[in-house]
Amino acid sequence: MQINSMSSNQTNVYLNNAQNNANKALENIAANRALSGTDSANMVIADSLQSQANGTMQGVNNANDAIGMLQIADSTLQNLNSSADKLNQLSVRMNNAALGSNGRSALTSEANSIKASMQDSLNSASFNGNNIFGGTLNFQTGSGQTSINLSSPNISSLDITNQKSISSFMDSVNSLRSDIGSTQNNLMSGINASLGFATSATASQSQLQNNDLASNVTNFNNANLQINSSTLMAAHNMQMLQSQMGKLLG
Repeated sequence: MQINSMSSNQTNVYLNNAQNNANKALENIAANRALSGTDSANMVIADSLQSQANGTMQGVNNANDAIGMLQIADSTLQNLNSSADKLNQLSVRMNNAALGSNGRSALTSEANSIKASMQDSLNSASFNGNNIFGGTLNFQTGSGQTSINLSSPNISSLDITNQKSISSFMDSVNSLRSDIGSTQNNLMSGINASLGFATSATASQSQLQNNDLASNVTNFNNANLQINSSTLMAAHNMQMLQSQMGKLLG
């Protein structure tokens, strides 16, 4: 004699379907590549988008390195400007007719010390072991190649007996800092554009691949709810079966 066999079979169907859905969602969460389609076109397009996104993000990393290097360069130039300003003060004092030879010698010695410190600052300005000043730097970013000429300012041209040499030096440093600021702005603009492209490429890839984590987690949780519901239904049916069997046998 079969009692509630149809209900029991239907419950088993619900339970099996829910379990299959949970397993599929879990596979998608764990899988590196879970293509929603079976044709190779999806794979080719997904690979292309992944490659473009990876290349773009590497360009972003390069741009961030370039910005870091330029920040070090700008900080160094700022210190050079401060030192040049001290030399300018010494130059004003040097051009005082009331100053004796001993005073002039002391000012010259102080100026030479400042100039040596400035040269040391230039020589020690480096990024990942590479000296920053000395020529043209090229950065391959996601939006193309960015170049900037960071020739070393001529410290030896500074002369406290010639105030114009100090003024020209400071003008050249400020011009170089202006170029650095412009380059940094361009790099930041390129980074923002590259991040937008990489985000769009990744989103398109996710549509081809069933690897939307949030969606798969939601599907997994829903499937688990269905499993729990089906399990409770099966338990209820078993209790009903036991009750009916008890009545028949009683």
